[in-house]
Amino acid sequence: MKTVVVKKIDSPVSAEMVSALMDGRQSHRIGCVNWPDDYPYAPDVSFVILHDGDRIYLRYSVDEQSVAAVAQHDNGAVWCDSCVEFFVSFDRESYYNIEVNAAGRLLLSHRLADGSDKCFADTHILSSIVRVPSLGSEPFAERVEHTSWSLLLVIPKEAFFKDDISSLSGVEATANFYKCGDKLQEPHFLSWSPIDNPKPNFHMPRFFGHLIFE
Repeated sequence: MKTVVVKKIDSPVSAEMVSALMDGRQSHRIGCVNWPDDYPYAPDVSFVILHDGDRIYLRYSVDEQSVAAVAQHDNGAVWCDSCVEFFVSFDRESYYNIEVNAAGRLLLSHRLADGSDKCFADTHILSSIVRVPSLGSEPFAERVEHTSWSLLLVIPKEAFFKDDISSLSGVEATANFYKCGDKLQEPHFLSWSPIDNPKPNFHMPRFFGHLIFE
């Protein structure tokens, strides 16, 4: 099982300070092309993840041949755009899927591992997650041109609204990180931890890797 140790840092005072703290930290590649026959395209994608006990700091870096951010609202169809995703489980019985497009539109839901139920986050919870997209926050149609972009997320522990997490320190979880673009000129479905399934499906917690929060 792939493993990431999530380093603990002192609480930064600004998004700029977060980015500075992340520079030079270990990055992790989202590079598993799980369905190469149908979806061979693989943009260059990596992430850095840190925490301060109360918040997760997650920065994606993406280099791809086209980019789109069409979704107008949170909890919309962001997976159709240039989208980065973080799925995490704290109990192995359920998980959260956080999906964000290149303009920072965000989807968050909680689901049972067997797929039998799901609950979307409300506006209050969605607004608690800070998003800093390097391409700005205005939606845009697909731009078929080589583009490098990044997205910083600051996720408070309260965003995991079905769990009572007093502190992230010492927590062990399972997770996967993804990059997709279902409706782009070159659709793709990349993961950090490999997925052994005949067709693209990110909602498969049995293939999550391991997160250890310091």
